[in-house]
Amino acid sequence: MRIREPYKGHVIEAMSFELRGNPGFVSELFIEKHDAEGVTVTQFFVPGVFDSSASALQATVLAGQRQVDAGYIPEL
Repeated sequence: MRIREPYKGHVIEAMSFELRGNPGFVSELFIEKHDAEGVTVTQFFVPGVFDSSASALQATVLAGQRQVDAGYIPEL
């Protein structure tokens, strides 16, 4: 499952994946910074195994919001 959410001039993209052979879901986080020069995408690791796809996505979006709020520097 995948969601994209605008947040303070960025786009947070969260994706969840069901684990094979094990119960639970893992997730990936990408933050896009859109500006006059184009789009810069930065990937972040989100630790943990979640009970559902929805809980994985919720935690991943929250992690993305925290990164933006903390002033992360996009990878060039």
